[in-house]
Amino acid sequence: MSPRPLNAVIFDLGGTLVYPTTTSRDNAADLGAWLESRGLRPELDAAVRDAREWMWQMTRATGRQHTTQEAIRRAFEQLRLPAPDQAFVEEAERAYFGPELAGYRLFPGALPLLQRLAAKGTRVGCISNASSHWLIERIVDHLGLTAFLAAVESSAAYGRVKPDPGIFLAMLNRLGVPPAHAAMVGDTLEADIAGGRALGMRTLYVTMAPNPDNVHHRDVVADAEADSLASAERILLGWIEGN
Repeated sequence: MSPRPLNAVIFDLGGTLVYPTTTSRDNAADLGAWLESRGLRPELDAAVRDAREWMWQMTRATGRQHTTQEAIRRAFEQLRLPAPDQAFVEEAERAYFGPELAGYRLFPGALPLLQRLAAKGTRVGCISNASSHWLIERIVDHLGLTAFLAAVESSAAYGRVKPDPGIFLAMLNRLGVPPAHAAMVGDTLEADIAGGRALGMRTLYVTMAPNPDNVHHRDVVADAEADSLASAERILLGWIEGN
C-alpha cells in the first residue's frame, strides 16, 4: 500500500519551534512593578502568582484551559478588591508576559523548515497549550512565523488543552485537511504525540530541549523522532514526497 499523502503539518510552539530564555520570576517582577506603578496593594502581586498556580492545577485536573486573565480576576477577588475591568485585565496580562515575549528565540532551522514546507504547498498550522492567546499570537508575529502559518490556535482561545481531540479537529478543519493526511510535530509525548496519534495523524517527536512532562509518558511512541529541526525537515519532506 502506498503511503498516505501528507498535505498539512501542525506544529506545537514552545519546545518545538521556539524556546524561552526567561523564567516566570522575570514575568512576576515586571507585573509587580506595573502594579506598584498604579498604586495597587503589594500583596496583589503574590495573589496573582498564587492564582496562576491555581489556574494550572485546575487546568491539569479538568482539561479545561483556565487563563491568566481568570487568574488576575481571581487575585482581586481573593483580596476583596473591586473587580477590575477588561481593559485593566488585558493590560496586566501584557505586563506579566512582557519579559517572556521578549525572551523567546527560534530553534535553529525553524524558518528554513517552514520555508521548505511553504515551497511544497503544504498547509501549516500551530497549536499551543497556553494560558494566554495574546502571548501566542505575539510570539508568532514577533519571531516572523506569521507568514508561514495558515492558522494559529491556543488552548486559551479554544478552551481545552491538548491532547483533547477537539482542538486538533478544529485546526484540521481550518486547514481543510483530514487527520490521515496531516502530521503533528511536538516535544510533549502526551499532549502532542498521543493527541495526534489518537486521531490517526502521523507524529514526529522533537527532542531539542528536555521536557520533564515526558518522564511519565514513555509508553507513547511517535512515528518518527528528530533531535533537530534540520532532521525534522528531512523526515517531513520524505513524508510529503511519499516515502
